[in-house]
Amino acid sequence: MNSLSRAQKKLNRKYSSSKENLYSCKFFQDMCLEFSFVEKKNFFTFEPEECEAARLLKNMRHYNYCYEIEQIIDKVIYSLMAYGKAYLYLKPEYTIVKGKDKTEEKVISGLEIGEIKGFVLKRCRKELKFCCKGVNGTVKELEMSKGELIFLSLKDLGYRKNYFTKMVKKLGKFDVTSPSLMLTKNIDGYDFSAYLKKMKLNKLKVTKDIGCSFEVDGLSDSYILYKKIQKDKLKIKFLNYIIGKINEGITICLKRGDAGKLIVNIKEINYDQLWEDYYYGKITGTELFEILYKS
Repeated sequence: MNSLSRAQKKLNRKYSSSKENLYSCKFFQDMCLEFSFVEKKNFFTFEPEECEAARLLKNMRHYNYCYEIEQIIDKVIYSLMAYGKAYLYLKPEYTIVKGKDKTEEKVISGLEIGEIKGFVLKRCRKELKFCCKGVNGTVKELEMSKGELIFLSLKDLGYRKNYFTKMVKKLGKFDVTSPSLMLTKNIDGYDFSAYLKKMKLNKLKVTKDIGCSFEVDGLSDSYILYKKIQKDKLKIKFLNYIIGKINEGITICLKRGDAGKLIVNIKEINYDQLWEDYYYGKITGTELFEILYKS
């Protein structure tokens, strides 16, 4: 087996999709897509506004860069949850500038950023070779300098590599719409309603640490509000981690500490204090709802 075939096999194994169930699509859609849950035109901005990083990234885009960055972050979050790792590729574009003394200098004129799937094939002191998926499923090798590849790991956020995939797999075991169960509920003397309650309790146990609720019927208002807090905290945790990694990569790639940074505009909320105030009756459920859903 040649090196390309081995690389192709490794890529297929690394990014093989787990068997989908009733809950997998909803979970990943709920947790990974439409990340700017606060509807703002300038959800992402740069600081300072006209910094070099902003100028270079905008040079590579002909429309709203804010929307495009959000789409990239959606993909990164999915890869982190589904595969345990993700990679971002910072690709500089250069132009040749002639000086007054007619000497030529290569200058960065644009900076492309995007998610890339693959694995590191070879590391050197200042460069690395990255194997990734090309067009039509082909294998492509890219040579990158230090800083152009950003590594992200689910372990950095305190989760095992397969934490979310195992959770979704467990949820699939509690699917009450499977054909076998549809037949079972028609058996005389079988209390299917009790079985439904048991499956619902099992799903709540599996997702107790994650702000994801597939059903709200029968749940208390307090529980629904608490799950909303869990979800927002998790999304902000992922978002801050990814933005921090992007800014680290920009600094290394541009070799300047003052190149500027990407920031996310979210209203700061102390969720722990908010829940404590609600728990001890300092604010009502209606007030908490207004803060969580309309602030």
